[in-house]
Amino acid sequence: MKILLSVLPIALLVAYSQIVVKWRTSSLGASAFDGLGLRDRILHYLSDPLLLSAYAAALLASFIWLFVVAKLPLAIAFPIYIGVTFVLVIAGSWMFLSENITPLRFLAAALILSGIALGVRN
Repeated sequence: MKILLSVLPIALLVAYSQIVVKWRTSSLGASAFDGLGLRDRILHYLSDPLLLSAYAAALLASFIWLFVVAKLPLAIAFPIYIGVTFVLVIAGSWMFLSENITPLRFLAAALILSGIALGVRN
């Protein structure tokens, strides 16, 4: 359980960053960038406060990960981190982006959660 509690803030920050990046880049739309060069497109992204918050969340998560991985076995912490993040992104994309969750994807998430439950046991 200690491993899950250590990894959960990192997974939440990473899931937040992924969902916000998808939301903001989709809401800006491809037509907003017609005729813009790469430099202007990057500047446009960097001027979006929500995208900046997503990048800041990912950076914060990477710093927290440094402390977590220094204390926990990588072979246990990393799969749990990836699994929790995977499930959070699926749930967040369904709740906030109205993406479809197929029965197969739901089953995959359930299997991942089962693996996490086994992985956090000592």
